[in-house]
Amino acid sequence: MFEWATRNSGKGWLFLDSHDERFWIVYSLGDSHFFSDATHELISGEGAGLDRLWLPTGQIENIGEMGEYEGVKISYGADDVFPEEFIEDNLQFSDLNIDGSGSSSKHLYDILKQTDEIDQFLALSRIQIRREIRDDFVRERVTNEGMLTTRGGSKINLHISTVEQIKDQYAQMLESIEANHLIGATSREHGASAQGAPVVIKFSREVHDVETFLSYVVNAKNPFRLWGNIRQVGPSAYKVDGVDMHNGDKIAIEMAPQWIRLYLYDGACGNTALRLFTNLQQHYDPAAELIYQDRSRMDE
Repeated sequence: MFEWATRNSGKGWLFLDSHDERFWIVYSLGDSHFFSDATHELISGEGAGLDRLWLPTGQIENIGEMGEYEGVKISYGADDVFPEEFIEDNLQFSDLNIDGSGSSSKHLYDILKQTDEIDQFLALSRIQIRREIRDDFVRERVTNEGMLTTRGGSKINLHISTVEQIKDQYAQMLESIEANHLIGATSREHGASAQGAPVVIKFSREVHDVETFLSYVVNAKNPFRLWGNIRQVGPSAYKVDGVDMHNGDKIAIEMAPQWIRLYLYDGACGNTALRLFTNLQQHYDPAAELIYQDRSRMDE
């Protein structure tokens, strides 16, 4: 437990659960504005080496299956990353916000997903659920940035178990990326053999100006926090030799109009891939697809 003074929301107490050496959980009894500011300052501090959960739309939908929907928020914000002239030339919307609550929230979301004109712009950024186990219940609000807010319930243990379950699902996805997609080499009797493969993000629509697009993704700014040198390697293909500003890991990106390949090197953190993918969904292409080897499915 420690006290934190934010720049904008005053002071409050934070409670740190570090029983998992890698995935720490921070709790607070303060209001959401204080907690949001405090965690942002903790993560973005120079040399902090901390990051948050970056939950893609598919993961948010999986969390919805843990209970009954009580609310959804769809938040697409291209203008948070790209300038007006880029949006006018490449996108139909600069931003799109739909915030629904109540027992029909799931029905609303399903209707929107079935609407051809809008389904490719549905970036699910928040969900509210009511989860019941036996005679106990808890109401949770979960954002794609890994923030959970308890909105009522009968037993705190159910909230804690919900947090742990979401953390475990995320850890499984992250560990699958790191087990199969870190680029390195394995020593052999006569030399070494390469191992690993890039993580691929496939776009639902082509990027017309790849170089300009990359200039807004690898500029060291939030939300991507990537930086690198962009160079052309083909008629419409580019490569970035760069670094993750969050942790200093070396990365490489190859990009063509239809896809991005992200290369993570031995010892890197797979959260780089999830941060890149989740924010591309939120700010450019909600229908983009993350292609990686899922170890849990391979083990079935």
